[in-house]
Amino acid sequence: MNGSTTLYDVIVVGAGHAGCEAANAAARMGCRTLLLTIDLDKLAHMSCNPSIGGPAKGHLVRELDAMGGLMGRVTDRSFIQIRLLNESKGPAVQALRAQADKRLYAKVMKETLEAVPNLDLKQAMVERIVPMRIENNSSDEAFSIFNSQFSIITHTGRTYHARTLVLTTGTFLRGRAITGEAIWGAGRAGEAPAIALGQDLAALGFPLIRLKTGTPPRIDARTVDFAQTEVQPGSAVARYFGHYYMGDGGWEMGDGGELPSPISHPPSPAYEGAP
Repeated sequence: MNGSTTLYDVIVVGAGHAGCEAANAAARMGCRTLLLTIDLDKLAHMSCNPSIGGPAKGHLVRELDAMGGLMGRVTDRSFIQIRLLNESKGPAVQALRAQADKRLYAKVMKETLEAVPNLDLKQAMVERIVPMRIENNSSDEAFSIFNSQFSIITHTGRTYHARTLVLTTGTFLRGRAITGEAIWGAGRAGEAPAIALGQDLAALGFPLIRLKTGTPPRIDARTVDFAQTEVQPGSAVARYFGHYYMGDGGWEMGDGGELPSPISHPPSPAYEGAP
């Protein structure tokens, strides 16, 4: 039998921002939790804009931190620049925004989750969800095992059981990548999408849609004349998303080293209308 003998209170499928926060929250509440992701080396991988915060998300990140979340604290240990936006205006419209070191952010988040009690991390692609009927008088082991609410089946045929299932699959669920007129299946460029899970959810009666994301172009810094850009420095004073640090929970901040952000502008009004 290619199955787990462990009943989890919570299984979280997908380890992006939402999945990491959900798994951490469940485990900290005392729930035995399993976090599943297609590639553990890509846990919390920031594939697009490595910006944390801003006028809307900045408040959300601090609220997560106030409730024991991780995003703010991991950002504080991995940012290369942080600024207070709208500093010349009133506090109602001010917001922190940080640019994170993408690889360091993922490394710190993974190390943090690995140390959370009650939380298991496993690498697998989920392909099927089996809602379990609870029948106390049933003699069928499939229905009585662990008295679970869900079973999930991975691409290797392994089965896990849970009382609660949280799906945070992001762009991987029936994901597509589009470059110009070329379209192909992908969760991210070069990574396979979760096709079978999307088909299974549709068969269970869930309506499925895609939300578009945009990936900024990557350029070789050696090809840029930074002398023609405007330099935007980080904050002149220490700023952080988190509320609790050394002496109050033992969380260690980053060294505060920051890099300037170069800003460029279109060379002429005519350029803005160019195809």
